[in-house]
Amino acid sequence: MQFSIDLKALNQALQKVIPALPRKSPIPALEHFYFHLDGDTLKIIASDQNVTIMSQVTVNPIEEGKVLVPGKKITDITKALEEGGEISFTSDEETYTISIKTTFGHYSMKGLDPEEYLELRELFQSEKPDISKLVQPLDEEAKINAAAISMKDLSWAAERTYFSVSTDDFKPALTGVFFQFQKDKVNLVSTDGYRLTRATIFSDTQNIFPSDLGVIIPARTVELLRKVDDDVLISFISDEKKITHTRFDIGNTVIITRVISENFPKYENVIPASNPHQIIVNKKEIIPALRRVALFASTFQKLVRCEISSNMITLTTEDRESGTQASETIPCEYNGTNFVVGFNYELLIEAINNIVTLDDSEQVYIYLSEASKPAILKPSQNEERLLMLLMPMRL
Repeated sequence: MQFSIDLKALNQALQKVIPALPRKSPIPALEHFYFHLDGDTLKIIASDQNVTIMSQVTVNPIEEGKVLVPGKKITDITKALEEGGEISFTSDEETYTISIKTTFGHYSMKGLDPEEYLELRELFQSEKPDISKLVQPLDEEAKINAAAISMKDLSWAAERTYFSVSTDDFKPALTGVFFQFQKDKVNLVSTDGYRLTRATIFSDTQNIFPSDLGVIIPARTVELLRKVDDDVLISFISDEKKITHTRFDIGNTVIITRVISENFPKYENVIPASNPHQIIVNKKEIIPALRRVALFASTFQKLVRCEISSNMITLTTEDRESGTQASETIPCEYNGTNFVVGFNYELLIEAINNIVTLDDSEQVYIYLSEASKPAILKPSQNEERLLMLLMPMRL
């Protein structure tokens, strides 16, 4: 294999696939990038068996071929070259010795036989969905196992839900984000048992969804989806009618992830149907106040007491062991009788921080029914795209 390429372009391709490169693996080949030069297209693949990423970049080809390239070494040297100029890449088909030439000098490393790499059937035996079929109103068959989502909508929804997944490996269904496709919309839902987030993307000419399909995407993959740089085509890979992998085609990059083969809880049952108490607060006022009083709270319990009355909320914390306490009052709009409720201040701050208002008003709507029932947080009264639920703490 032999080619030349602009160093910046190679670096960009490597950065897209490196999240799937394991630092240490019982399979030595997985600590390598799979380079495959076909014509003027260089495919770079990394996989840890759970997530596989492939990125394609155009090069100046001299000789086609394949080789496994040490992942850390090639990444380190391309970074150290400071993205300057062009590099020449050569690999020997018999010894798999890799040679890199730049204006700075010459570098060599030992690669591996590409036959040692995983088979990756889910990558090589799956295809990118045909967007022309997805946009055809009558082609319902194409929409059964594929979806199209705009870059803006997917990155927004992934950002809103990623933070509230569970880190408890004993609850695998909660360690990912539930993608719930319902033809006219897709809900991205995450929960750790103490809070829940639902971000909704509605269908339009850019967003096209299956009628009734649900998969749980691991949090690690959702973290990658927060940073997509192009519109996304999603397809679902099945084994004996059960979805095992999900494929995301993003421009010249493909991400394939195992799905979490568990049943997501019936989250709709925990969302209160009636919430008579409506509070409107300003993010710029409540978040700094919460951060200040939190300095005097118990670091174990993390409880903040919220006493709500007409036009004000009094935030109170204390730590009996150290003898510290704090109280602040901030303005609000409130339509009910005096109400007292407690929350974990870390979870409350994180929820409010992730409320994004479309009109930049910085207002957050909080709905309550009883002190023992979940609170609902929304960007506006009639907001349908974003809902956050937060369980209260016992006072």
